[in-house]
Amino acid sequence: MNNVILLGRITREPELRHTEGGTPYCRFTLAVDRNNENTDFLPCICWGDTAENLVKYVQKGRQLLVQGKLQSGSYTDKDGNTRYTLDVFVYIIEYLARPKGQSIDGFRPVKDEDLPF
Repeated sequence: MNNVILLGRITREPELRHTEGGTPYCRFTLAVDRNNENTDFLPCICWGDTAENLVKYVQKGRQLLVQGKLQSGSYTDKDGNTRYTLDVFVYIIEYLARPKGQSIDGFRPVKDEDLPF
């Protein structure tokens, strides 16, 4: 089984890109604390609606819980050397705590008197 669940913070503003065929995707890095002294910076990629929502609702520093699978690959660099990659292919994102001072456009807190019960 190839399944990974990570809790971390996004390291920079996400940027939506499109394949030549028009499919939206987003590459981002997730900073995951390994212990009190070390942090791993894991390359992630998501596609389609997941990518569009990530770019729409997430800013640098936002805490995310992601679920996906590890995907390996390789390419040849400009010097002819084979380079190997390992990415987290993300298919579920849970948006957690926002950094202080960030708000969602149009969001209004619900008050007790607004509830129908």
